[in-house]
Order: sequence, then structure tokens, then C-alpha cells
Amino acid sequence: MNLYLRVYLAGHSGRVMPRWLRRIAARSELHRAWLCGFNGCFEQDGVRYGPANPYPGPVLPDC
Repeated sequence: MNLYLRVYLAGHSGRVMPRWLRRIAARSELHRAWLCGFNGCFEQDGVRYGPANPYPGPVLPDC
């Protein structure tokens, strides 16, 4: 499995990267992969989802 995918999935599962490791990895592709997973960023059918464009959840009926 690709290293960046493993790091993305670790971030997506909520694992926190230690501060000392984040300082070493700052501004690298490794850190970006973890941060995208941690923030819930992904792409589906050409549309990018994340904190600024959340994935639309199920439509709930009005009560």
C-alpha cells in the first residue's frame, strides 16, 4: 500500500501525529496527506469535498 495512503487513512481514523513529528514533516507531502485525512478531504466524481465544501448528508424530512 502506498505510504501516503496509509498516512491519509491514519489521519482519517483520527490518529494524532505527535507535535515533534509534525514539526519535522511540516510542509511536506507526508504532512499534507495526514492533514487531508484528518480534516476529511476527499474527491468523488470530480468534486472535491472537505471543510469548506462538506459532503451533503442525507436529506432529513421537515418535522
